Amino acid sequence: MKLNLGTIRSNCSGFNAIADVAVKTKDVWFDSIELDLSSCSFFEANMAAPLYAVISRLRDDLNDVSISNLPSGVSTILRKNKFLSVFNQPELTDTNQTTLPFKILKLTAGDQFNDYLDTYMRGRGIPTMSEALTKRFRQSLFEIFLNATIHSQSKAGIFVCGQFYPNKHRLDFTIADAGVGIRENVRQYTKMPKLNSCKAIEWAMAEGNTTKTGNQPGGLGLKLIKDFIQINGGKIQVVSRFGYYEFSANGEFVRKMDNDFPGTCVNIEINTEDTSSYCLKAELKSEDIF
Repeated sequence: MKLNLGTIRSNCSGFNAIADVAVKTKDVWFDSIELDLSSCSFFEANMAAPLYAVISRLRDDLNDVSISNLPSGVSTILRKNKFLSVFNQPELTDTNQTTLPFKILKLTAGDQFNDYLDTYMRGRGIPTMSEALTKRFRQSLFEIFLNATIHSQSKAGIFVCGQFYPNKHRLDFTIADAGVGIRENVRQYTKMPKLNSCKAIEWAMAEGNTTKTGNQPGGLGLKLIKDFIQINGGKIQVVSRFGYYEFSANGEFVRKMDNDFPGTCVNIEINTEDTSSYCLKAELKSEDIF
């Protein structure tokens, strides 16, 4: 089976195109699937995470998946971020240090995820943050990872990567899984079996809502990040099954996608043109009173 994959960007159309691959291969087992990228003029490298969420399911179903006919520019960036190494293609050194490399992390690899953040979430245009805020920010990212490990129910692992786009003044960091999706978890928790994907994501993104049980972390871990993004002028995207959600300083909106994305993907986009310095409110000292 040969499928064409066109230009992929971090937007609803890009996620929908990746989900289209999942839909067209939903019932394919023990087969060979070739993803033809000859018509892909640009592939935003952080989108390798949701693409692999689809590919991992195909591989779990014992399919042989290959990628062919990559334009040179697309090949270069996907070799630099190590995504093509999972297809036995050689890596390229990222001399410009703009990539956050593609990684497949086991559900128990929390320490590796923290090491990843320590290594790659420095520089790359991130606005100046106090030490305390930096710690909290990374804790929030870790909560997203932990939520995926607990609620995805996927043995394939968690897929992470990112990309700094200096000319576009943005840094995208993406976490994806090939699990059951937000809709299934929220349906079970709320006992609302007909809840659709969009409503389920809206429920999950509302402050205070969580499918937490016992000592498990609640929510998606996005409260602090949403507060930061609103000031920073960045963006948060959450995609799961038929739902596409986007939050920015302009507000939030959710729309139904044409295709079913199997799993969940969270993309955090930071505005790197932001020259502000950030700290926690608790760190601000009031003036001395004499």
